[in-house]
Amino acid sequence: MSKKREDIEKNILFALYKYYLNDITFERVAEDANIPIYFLVRYVNDNNLPIVHTEKDITDGVRRVVELMKTKHMDVSCLIPVQS
Repeated sequence: MSKKREDIEKNILFALYKYYLNDITFERVAEDANIPIYFLVRYVNDNNLPIVHTEKDITDGVRRVVELMKTKHMDVSCLIPVQS
């Protein structure tokens, strides 16, 4: 994976992490990640990330973001710890 693509994906995952924890909109996630909204929707669908409707969606979303970051060898130590 190219460095630029890796940086874009890292930005997306950090923005999605904030989405799950801070109740921000999808538009804000796309803005924070500096990507078009349609690209964000595609990324979420391609990576089986939930849209927030329930508390379970939040928990599942955070877990999935962390899992994706670890799979891609990204540093997760700077993420805010979430209590189960």
